[in-house]
Amino acid sequence: MDTLEIAHAGATCLTNLIQKNGSFKYRYDSQDDTPLKGYNVLRHAGTVWAMLDVYRDVSDKKILACCRQATHYLFDTNLRFFRSYNNVCICEDNTIKLGGNALSTLALVSLFEITQDHFLLAVAEQLAQFMLDQRMENGSLVHKRYFQSGKISKFHSMYYTGEALFALLTLHRLTQQKCWYETVREIENELAPKDYGVEEQSHWMLYFLELLSNYDASPLTYLHAKKIASHILENPDYLSWERSTPIACRSEGLLAFLRMKRPNDIDDKALRERCLEQIKYNLNRQLTFRLPDGSFIRGGNDRRTNEVRIDYIQHNISSFLHYARLGLHL
Repeated sequence: MDTLEIAHAGATCLTNLIQKNGSFKYRYDSQDDTPLKGYNVLRHAGTVWAMLDVYRDVSDKKILACCRQATHYLFDTNLRFFRSYNNVCICEDNTIKLGGNALSTLALVSLFEITQDHFLLAVAEQLAQFMLDQRMENGSLVHKRYFQSGKISKFHSMYYTGEALFALLTLHRLTQQKCWYETVREIENELAPKDYGVEEQSHWMLYFLELLSNYDASPLTYLHAKKIASHILENPDYLSWERSTPIACRSEGLLAFLRMKRPNDIDDKALRERCLEQIKYNLNRQLTFRLPDGSFIRGGNDRRTNEVRIDYIQHNISSFLHYARLGLHL
């Protein structure tokens, strides 16, 4: 089965969900096409990033055009200045989320790499700086702040820190500015001994650690990633949930682990074979949630089982795309 074709079909489905103002038809019942309430700019940005990742392999002009349109919506609706015109952030419903800034940075960097529109890079750098300026005295990143009052929420996401680190290091890869690398290296040095992201089976941390291995293929970086990947393999509870996205996210994470640069003295052939076997199994499970138009339903065998949401498509197409890049077929 052509997994690149599956990824392309999913991205094409997303282009058909773009509305005139650049927002997506975010969530709907696949059985009767009824739109469902809700919107999340974080998932909007993540979806644009995933679509642009597919575009790198298929060069479908409609995907690029829709991503430009969706980026315009992001700027027009959610770009804000917090207390000063120097503090650029992504805000939705009076809330500034670390994940929203991070995934928007990833989307803007990806679109810049394709279009070379330097305005996109300038905004991405400002969003990245905002994330760093929001660090607390203990070094941790603020996950959620209220725009009007400035108050920091107690809310903490299991994914935001990984998204932020990945976005900051992606920006470093592009600009080679040391400040981004030095900061993520400092934060990782604090997180690794705590096994951050292991229990959560964080695919975003594996994305980050994969990229970090290009600059620091040390045993510590590898060990942190190995712990997350091993936890996914040894604790497959997510499969019992019968939902497409948790499976897809673990596929993404294991694929990122496979792509990592290893320390010279590491021989983990058996572990990599286990990862590949699990990825193949996962992807075949994910196909059971796929609809003829390229979208993916939520699953879960409950009242929401037939629901489609843009991030369900996002994570599934990313996993199939990254598997396709291995040159393998299911």
